[in-house]
Order: sequence, then structure tokens, then C-alpha cells
Amino acid sequence: MLLLALIAVALVLNLLYGAVTLTPLQVWRALNGEGDAVATDIVWNLRLPRVLLGLLVGVHFAIAGSVLQAVMRNPLADAGVLGINAGASLAAVLAFVMAERVWGDSGSYSALSISLDWLPLISSGGGILAAAAVYRLGWSRGVTPVRLVLSGIAVASVLNALATGVLAGWGSMNTETVLIWLAGSLFGRGWEHLWALLPWTLLALSLLPLLLAGANLLQLGDDVASSLGLRVELWRFALLLVAVLFAASAVGVVGPIGFIGLIVAQIARLCCGPDLRLQLVLGPLFGALLVMLSDLLGRLLLVPAEIPIGVITSLLGVPFFIYLLARRQA
Repeated sequence: MLLLALIAVALVLNLLYGAVTLTPLQVWRALNGEGDAVATDIVWNLRLPRVLLGLLVGVHFAIAGSVLQAVMRNPLADAGVLGINAGASLAAVLAFVMAERVWGDSGSYSALSISLDWLPLISSGGGILAAAAVYRLGWSRGVTPVRLVLSGIAVASVLNALATGVLAGWGSMNTETVLIWLAGSLFGRGWEHLWALLPWTLLALSLLPLLLAGANLLQLGDDVASSLGLRVELWRFALLLVAVLFAASAVGVVGPIGFIGLIVAQIARLCCGPDLRLQLVLGPLFGALLVMLSDLLGRLLLVPAEIPIGVITSLLGVPFFIYLLARRQA
């Protein structure tokens, strides 16, 4: 209940503050269709879809992080660490380049000639290929969490370098727009982006309950799970696939926002223990709140300029990652 109340407060603050500050009365009238044209446009076409998309994106990255950490029994696991975000980003960058080559300059992210509905699909395909590469590199008569994380870091480095190289060789007027997207940003996002992501949310959520029992058994260790009749590698692969769908589809809409799953999964585990079912109740709420507040902070620090949300979450996540790493080594 406290988290829901905080999310409601964050939603209101996102509607009130930005490059233009609105009063609560202006926002209320705009939501009721009684406000002036400027306030109504700001609330309905700019801020409301943006904050709702941020909420949904937070849910996606939070669930992906919780599932990955449960499957790998490693608190350092995250869609960014395992190369999923990098694979999704590279696929999207290649789609941008191809769109411009085929349709001309209107292939920018802000005015895609290809349907926006295809971007989550394209990014999910890239994330799946990246996860498959990580899984294959980490395979040696089975998969261990440590090998998967090390393989993920290596694959992510290569894919990020490839995405940077593609952009450097592109030489397009749209490069700046794509660079903002690669930093992870809600800038310019509207209702169309929310509707593009929502089907993927429903698809991944429909698959997740079928796998929760196996995920909890995997947290006991491969030997124990196998002795209880669980086909460990099959369940691990299925759970990885669901985590990829959550993370990569969100990357396709807002770019690779890092460290959300890493931070949120840890907080959820501290609050409710190792049961993944409970973590997946609290984790998405924490994720939504973190994204909404990070986006608000990014909009207010350098008004009227914006700091991409990926920068804010990285500033929070990197120290957290180092702390977790040091604690495990200790």
C-alpha cells in the first residue's frame, strides 16, 4: 500500500513539473477536459503518456532482473550485465539504419517510416540472439551462473562496440536522436509508444505464472532441482526467454535503461525473502517508482534541458553494483 501511494505521488509530480510548471488546479482541469489548450496539451499529449510508459518500463526491467537473478542464483545478474540490452540495442540501431536507407531521412526514431509496433519485436529478436550467444558461450556440460555472467559481460562489450561503430559509420542527421535513445530516455514518448509496448507486457505476463514453480526450485541449486524431477536446462532456458521478452521489448521503445533490474530485485529480496512469487509483487512496484522518479529528476536538474533516464539510473546502479561485488568477494 505504501508503494502504491508513493507511485501515485510520483505520477502527480510528473504531471506537475517539467520545463513548464503547472498548478494542481491546471492539471485537474486538463484531466477533466476543462483546462486551457496549452495545459491540456502538456498533460494529455506529453506528460501523462510519458509517465505511464515509465511505469510500464519499470515493471518490465524489474521483472526481468528478478527472474534473471533467481535463475542464475547471482545477485549481479541483470539484463544489461548479461548482454540482453546490448543485443536489443544493436538490433534497433540496425533497424534505424535500414529504415533510412530504404525510406530516406524520415527513418529517424521520432518519425519512423517502419511501424513503431515492429521495434519491440526487432529488439526482442536481438535480445534473444544475444542471450543465445551468452548461453552458448557459458555452456560447458551445463551452465553455471558465473560463466553466464562472464559471458554476458563479454558479449555486451562486443555488441555495444558494434552499435557504436554502426552509428559512427552512419553519418546521418538522425544520429543524435538515436544516441539519445541509446542513453535510455523517455523524451518524446507518447501514447503510440505505450500501445506498442503493452501487447508485449501482456504476452510476457501470461507466460510468467507458468514458470514460477520451476524458478523457485532453481534457486535451490541444480542438483536439488534435478533430484526433485525438474529438467534444469529446459526450465532455465524458458525463464531466460521470458526475461528477454520483458527487457528487450522495453529497450525497443525507450532504449537500454541499465541497472533497474539489478537494484530493484535486491530491494524486493530484502523486503520479502527468496520466494520469487513475492518478489514479483513488490519488485515491479519498486521498478515503476524508480523509473518515474529518475525521469522526473532528469527533467528537473537542468531545466529546460533533460538528462536521459539511463544516465540517472547508471549513477545509482554502478555504485550499487560495486557494493554487491565487493560484498560477494568479502
